[in-house]
Amino acid sequence: MDTKRKAIGIDFGGTTIKSAVVEDGRLIQHGDVIETTEHHGAPALIEEILGVIAALRITHPEVAALGVGLPGFIDSLNGIVHELTNVPGWDEVPLRRILQERTGLPTIIENDAKAMAYGEFKYGAAKGCRFVLCITLGTGVGGALVLDGRLYRGAQLAAGELGHASIDYRGTPGLYKNPGDLEMFVGNHRIAARASQLYKVAGRNVPVEECTPYDLEKAARNGDPVAKQMWENVGLELGCALVNMIWLLNPDAIVIGGGVAKAGDLLFGPIQRTIRERTLPLFNQNLRVVPAALGNEAGIIGNATLALEAAEVRK
Repeated sequence: MDTKRKAIGIDFGGTTIKSAVVEDGRLIQHGDVIETTEHHGAPALIEEILGVIAALRITHPEVAALGVGLPGFIDSLNGIVHELTNVPGWDEVPLRRILQERTGLPTIIENDAKAMAYGEFKYGAAKGCRFVLCITLGTGVGGALVLDGRLYRGAQLAAGELGHASIDYRGTPGLYKNPGDLEMFVGNHRIAARASQLYKVAGRNVPVEECTPYDLEKAARNGDPVAKQMWENVGLELGCALVNMIWLLNPDAIVIGGGVAKAGDLLFGPIQRTIRERTLPLFNQNLRVVPAALGNEAGIIGNATLALEAAEVRK
């Protein structure tokens, strides 16, 4: 057995922090799940993470590297967390240095969407492709790029934020004041609010709480015309955002993950139709638009893989 192929991957979410020992893209042991909201501030959560790492290393002492993916603005080059999305108390935290000093393991930190994209590129839905766009659809819209086989981070290490790109220059400003940003259309809370309004126009009172993507998928599959229309709208809007990226980047795969993507053909049908209608066959004929294959494990696998590759480079 090659003892240099095991790493610990950690996926830090706003609700939970999940971890596992990974070997060649396979999870071989999960760590205990940490409830993010039960620990206030960076020091407390870091101690919990260190405890999980220590427990995993008892049964897998040959672990060779550590990779952590976090939601927000992450300086992967210098190992600093500038700011975490929806998790207070994480401003300018030198997380890589702390973890590396405490564990003795070569350590990387990365934005969670980029880690998910790399996992799908190496072992999931985009395996074998070289130019890949990944997006994650949930409360927000995350994105990441793999260009010519390499994770692309951009000049300030923040590339891929498709959720804040505009599809309506006169639209409602989003979180960072860009009018008509994609999250204002297809973030799951916005989908619910818009669907509730559509029901109202149709003469039905359906509260926002009953218009989650899960509810809308179930309703659409049962023939509900409002729910069907909502998925058509979301697919068109996502398709328009992706069309811009296709003209710009000419990818060979687009991987879509996150809770909203679980709608399957209800979402992918209008996305693919929009792409065909608005780009040339040169761009769309061989383009794969596919759901993420690794599910909730993509981030863990991506982080572990990035950590192992970084450790090899440092040798």
